[in-house]
Amino acid sequence: MGRVKIFFNNTGKGLLTPGIFEDSRLSKRFYKYFLTGILVRLALMPFFFQRDLLSTYQRAAETVFAGNMAADFQQVLTNIIHSAYLFIIESIVPAVGDFSPILLDPDTWTSWIGFVSSYNVFTVLALFKGLYLIFDLACMFLVLRLSFDDDPEGRLNVFKFWMFNPVVIFVLYIFARHDIIGVFATIIALILAKKGRKYWAIIAIAAAIALRFFPIMILLPLIIYLAKSKKDYIALSIIGVSGLAIVEVFSNIYYGKSLIFSLLNTQHFNYILSAKLDLIIHDRIFLFIAAYFLIIFSFIHAKKKSFDLLLNYGAIIYLAYVALCYFHPQYVLWAIPFLVIVFARRRTLAYYHWLQFGLLMIVLIYWGDLVTKFVFAPIDHRFFIYITGPIPIIERFYSSATFVNIFRSIFSAVSLWMIYLIYRDNRRITGDDPAGD
Repeated sequence: MGRVKIFFNNTGKGLLTPGIFEDSRLSKRFYKYFLTGILVRLALMPFFFQRDLLSTYQRAAETVFAGNMAADFQQVLTNIIHSAYLFIIESIVPAVGDFSPILLDPDTWTSWIGFVSSYNVFTVLALFKGLYLIFDLACMFLVLRLSFDDDPEGRLNVFKFWMFNPVVIFVLYIFARHDIIGVFATIIALILAKKGRKYWAIIAIAAAIALRFFPIMILLPLIIYLAKSKKDYIALSIIGVSGLAIVEVFSNIYYGKSLIFSLLNTQHFNYILSAKLDLIIHDRIFLFIAAYFLIIFSFIHAKKKSFDLLLNYGAIIYLAYVALCYFHPQYVLWAIPFLVIVFARRRTLAYYHWLQFGLLMIVLIYWGDLVTKFVFAPIDHRFFIYITGPIPIIERFYSSATFVNIFRSIFSAVSLWMIYLIYRDNRRITGDDPAGD
């Protein structure tokens, strides 16, 4: 019994950090946050999803059941992870195997109807989201190690802000998107950077970029923070793009086509260029590109490049992206590992984040039934297929596009205001504004 107790004590200290584990008041609060947050997640897992979850597992099923490794050419590593997970749960739970005809059905509509009307849809849906719960659990215990080393209560607040973050809960357990896998790799890179493991940190961010393109946005600030010499800048830059380069080489050899040029020619890359200022003839300024390099130049000229400052700049970059570019709701998740640290220092920002989330729920109307009423289809597919969606209702009184764009503009205003507040926090971190003015 003594050894068992020691094992669990050591495990608890490892997961919670000693400062939280050894303080009875903080540990009680931790268990309250953890159990409540897990209950919320488990309650949502069986009932809701957006069509992309089924598409993701259909590509994984192509790999597992049909041996097609080219099922997801543009996200090969993400597909491998989903394929491995699908293989495991299919081996353990027979009900998953029964869904193979649906998962292998190439028709988008009939496969979706077959899935939401299946007898075991709640079980399988919860199992599919189980992969995201695993990465969510890993992230929630890692993110509290990013800051507040000498402040256990600050770390616990970071944990709370992650545990009850509306974007985390919505994206993973209602919308059901896989961005959390890349976010996990990004947090690993940040922890390694904090510990001064510069080469391992850049290797980790290179892996994150290979999983999902979005971590490339913090590659430059991470290199600037870690590099101590010209040699470091060159070496870290080469390593930083190595993940994408390896996947590109593999893609050309195995699939016979370029991954990078395929990504550059997709509509998703064009989202970055969506906000632009047309000047004359062919001359235009891409607003996010200009804003991004202004942020980078600001970080370069910061007098004291602390790790907390790096985290603040990460939050600024991702907030600038969603403020200025066309985006999908799951993209907001990339800002969360940075924002929860800021929230623990500046709680006012957390209230603006909730306002952001409320506005995001209105902006969702952009994409119509697919991301509104159809998300609830597993509960009663007949009811939610035939019920009137939000766009026709709005169109009876006003232009739905104009209505949504008004709230989209407010969303951008809130995001830009949050950037301003974080910039003020930067001045406090660097000592330029010690009074927190």
